[in-house]
Amino acid sequence: MDRRSRRILQSVLVGYLALLAASIITGNPVVQTAADLGFAAVVGFFGYVVYTNRSPSDDERIVIGTAAAFVLAGVAQLLALVPGFETVSVASTGLFVLGFLGYFLLRR
Repeated sequence: MDRRSRRILQSVLVGYLALLAASIITGNPVVQTAADLGFAAVVGFFGYVVYTNRSPSDDERIVIGTAAAFVLAGVAQLLALVPGFETVSVASTGLFVLGFLGYFLLRR
């Protein structure tokens, strides 16, 4: 990953962590919704970064699976914000964990 992409990713993660902390501290539903939207953006961006920064030696199936898991986690998080679909947040969490497992397999 080049320096610019790393800086952008770090900035996005710091911003998300600040939003998450504010959500936990205040308990405000608007801030919690913003944190959920931030999570969707962060995991979607992370999926994009994993896919675009793959190396030729990486197993293509793991790269695609990892990127897809992150992007689908973001989509599921957005869907969980729709009234009546709150239980989809469990799928979002599961896909996020699968994405990180794939990421660790790629970086071993």
